[in-house]
Amino acid sequence: MESQQIYKDYNNTKSLEEWLNNLKKQEMVLKELERELQFYTTLLYKPIFKSRVMNLYETLARFKYDLGHLDENRLKLMGKISTQLNQISSKIENKEVTFDNILKNNVNELETAISKFHEGLSNLKSGLFEYIQSTILD
Repeated sequence: MESQQIYKDYNNTKSLEEWLNNLKKQEMVLKELERELQFYTTLLYKPIFKSRVMNLYETLARFKYDLGHLDENRLKLMGKISTQLNQISSKIENKEVTFDNILKNNVNELETAISKFHEGLSNLKSGLFEYIQSTILD
């Protein structure tokens, strides 16, 4: 909990340009993930798995569902990032140097959601890779 407060305090010292650049980087990362998620989904539909694996269909269906859910979350996050980028850009264009608390809180919440997204993605990829290694045809 204290590390979260330290991070928020650090965020409070950022300039509008820093917030803008950080969100643009996150947006780019999320855009690039689209092809990776499509690849994993395509891989799950290919006949590369051993035929006598217990619960193969159910496990593959769960991975497909989880990948679809992650992609939906990715798109939602990209929409939220776009909204925040527009708000920050308009503040910069209007030469406003203050960054109001509501916008700071929104960006902090967005960064937390992005972090949770990446954590979920990492966990899914780890599970998927382990499962594929154990069930792929020799």
